[in-house]
Amino acid sequence: MSIFSFWANPEKKRNANIELAEALLSAQTLPAGEKGSRQIEKIMKQCSTRQAVLEKVIELCGEPATSRQRYICAVAYTRGKADYRDKAIQALESYLANSPYEEAYKNAHHIWGNKSLSADDERKIHLADMYAHLGKAYEDSHAFSQALASYNKELELTPFDAAAYCRISSAHVKKNQMTSAMNILLSARKSHYYKPIKYKTASGDTVTDDTFKKVIDNHIIDLEKKIENGYVYVPKKRK
Repeated sequence: MSIFSFWANPEKKRNANIELAEALLSAQTLPAGEKGSRQIEKIMKQCSTRQAVLEKVIELCGEPATSRQRYICAVAYTRGKADYRDKAIQALESYLANSPYEEAYKNAHHIWGNKSLSADDERKIHLADMYAHLGKAYEDSHAFSQALASYNKELELTPFDAAAYCRISSAHVKKNQMTSAMNILLSARKSHYYKPIKYKTASGDTVTDDTFKKVIDNHIIDLEKKIENGYVYVPKKRK
């Protein structure tokens, strides 16, 4: 074996393992019978639990040094058991502190009404999703101030997503800050995104999308009931 081969082979193996880790992570979300290659199916059979698959993904990914590795680790830890929560926070923070992994979002095809969103919008949606995961991890850890900071960054990136407002409101409820919880929902109601969107389909039919309005209105009704009943959030013991 030449000196070149000696140094090249370990790098080739590392890249192959990262490729396999990402493929294995993607296979987790596929229906049974659509897991992909025989190698993937073999690993899935060897791993007795969903958690075991995630641990294999993390092992194959290796120490995260690239945006791709940081993304794979962040998603794997996020999908993991409650014991992974602190590691999930660390991995998500690391991912969001660096350049995003372009392959994670460049082929996404979100639409607004009947218009496809731009590549920059897809990048923002991807980052917003990662901030939502981070906020959830903090919220599950009862670190509600950090959860709010993450959800607010999510909202900055995707102000057209009603779920972002609702997550912020929910975090305020868990801090027993009912006025703040209601205010964020009322701010969503004042947003121009609250107004239903009307557009024509390719066949010429007129469609009205009032999803944003319905989600916000339902959360306002739910919160009004909580306030009326004197709701007080008491955190459960962390698992």
